Amino acid sequence: MAAKTIICFDLDGTLADTTEAHVKSFQDAFRKNHLAYKTSAEIVAKFGLTAEDIVKELFPKISKRKLPSVIKDKIENFTASDYKLTKHFPGVAEALQELKKDYALALVSNARHDEILVILRKAGIKASIFDAILGSHEMDHKPEPQIVKNVERAVGRKVEFFVGDTIYDIKTGKAANIKTVAVLTGVHDIKKLGAENPTIIIKSVALLPDVLKGEL
Repeated sequence: MAAKTIICFDLDGTLADTTEAHVKSFQDAFRKNHLAYKTSAEIVAKFGLTAEDIVKELFPKISKRKLPSVIKDKIENFTASDYKLTKHFPGVAEALQELKKDYALALVSNARHDEILVILRKAGIKASIFDAILGSHEMDHKPEPQIVKNVERAVGRKVEFFVGDTIYDIKTGKAANIKTVAVLTGVHDIKKLGAENPTIIIKSVALLPDVLKGEL
């Protein structure tokens, strides 16, 4: 039997609905640091970037001294309480269990490791199902293809698919010359994702086992 290949998954908007949780943690951090109010739509429009890049995009003139304080408060808000606003996507945890039979699984996220773990717990997904989990401090930023190489080094196998809900996920996979799966559970719609020419677009990760078996 051939060695299992790896499926790389994004987290936010792909495996769990964290939009409300992240928006609230950003807004609370902005308020604490005396920054201007930003709407949910303004914040969500930047999703797919790292927290640092989101803040810099929203506040281009923010000082290098204040930025770390904002990020620290955002993470503390999220891991202390705001993560509880995370919602699970129906069928995703079960789909991962099914995929695990035939593939190695990896998780790559712009979130910090402590944020990743509380999201997975709230979404009912066991962290142990993943052969590797890489957070923002353990990898290059999307869409750098080195992310895929880091996963392969960690797991000892080749990555076959990159699955995500934003154009940055698709760009990462394409830059690494692997297959890409766009899902419609996140912030980027089918038109925006389609413009990046992913290998396939599906409604949810819940459908991925059947898609890969050719049953859909």
